[in-house]
Amino acid sequence: MKTFIPPNSPFITTDTRTKRWAIPYHFECINGRIGVLLDNNYPSLKNKSILDVGSHTGIFSWAALQLGAKFVHGIDVEERTINRCMELFLKEEINPYSYRFQAENIINFLEKIDEKSFNTIFCFGVLYYMAEPLHLLKLMVRAAKETILIDTFTASYSAVQGKDAPKTYPHLTSQILNLPLMISCPTQSKKKDYNLPESFNRKGHSLSLITLPTQAMLELWFESLGLTWEQLDWSPHIARACSFHDLLTPDQKITSHWADVYASGIRVSYKLHV
Repeated sequence: MKTFIPPNSPFITTDTRTKRWAIPYHFECINGRIGVLLDNNYPSLKNKSILDVGSHTGIFSWAALQLGAKFVHGIDVEERTINRCMELFLKEEINPYSYRFQAENIINFLEKIDEKSFNTIFCFGVLYYMAEPLHLLKLMVRAAKETILIDTFTASYSAVQGKDAPKTYPHLTSQILNLPLMISCPTQSKKKDYNLPESFNRKGHSLSLITLPTQAMLELWFESLGLTWEQLDWSPHIARACSFHDLLTPDQKITSHWADVYASGIRVSYKLHV
């Protein structure tokens, strides 16, 4: 595996997500994801302007610049996350004219900017946190000149994560998951180091939604928007064949490999051509 970011990078050592089972922000997973999502799509980065939707700590924005992007603009809803991102970029002595980060509602930002404002858009780990993911997709298509790179959970994630997962997974057959449908589930709006947008209160608890389309629904949306697409290949990192049934219990999650979410179809990645 190629190394794009070292294990002692502050982007990794200061992240709070290094030990979670699904998409941990540790050395191996991050380098694998940079390889598949960015390096394998090098022509979409080299000398390009990039919008990083849900940029969080900016690790993929940083990697894009290292791979030759001309400029990156990161958007995240959390002011504290943006401040942390700026601190990391200053610590890494990144050219200040090559990036901009701002805290703003993603939908509001995309609705205000001009059409075709960026060559390439990253949407990594964001689509499923939107109450209306198709609306976000439409806005990204409007804002992109050439390419959109997406990495997102699918409907089968509802079978393995959340308090209602044990009630959900018995009903998620392969026949159902092959249908163009979407599952929306309530989730706590306050996460470990960030809050989700579009929250609402129920019985004194702040909740938000996680919105999970099947792959069939995602590709139906792509087709309806006149896009061509290709699914990104995670096979170099996949250690075993598995399904979401292999990731149901805490013990299964603890012993899982980070790429199991891609092997099982719980998470998918696409390159969209606008």
